[in-house]
Amino acid sequence: MKSLWKGTFNLSQTVMVERIQAYTERQAWFLFCQRIARRRDVPVRNITKIFDGTRPNFEISLEMEFTESDD
Repeated sequence: MKSLWKGTFNLSQTVMVERIQAYTERQAWFLFCQRIARRRDVPVRNITKIFDGTRPNFEISLEMEFTESDD
């Protein structure tokens, strides 16, 4: 099941805090990048280059984990 992830991204002195559902942290990172690119009307590769992990300009944390039960 998808978990809820919280992302904090610092882009050009603008801090964005978003939440998104994804299976993994890596998938959440890419979905966040897609969302930012769509809002800025730029290609997603431009955003993924900015948030490639070489600079401390973003943070992604697990907000809520969902698991399936046998009940």
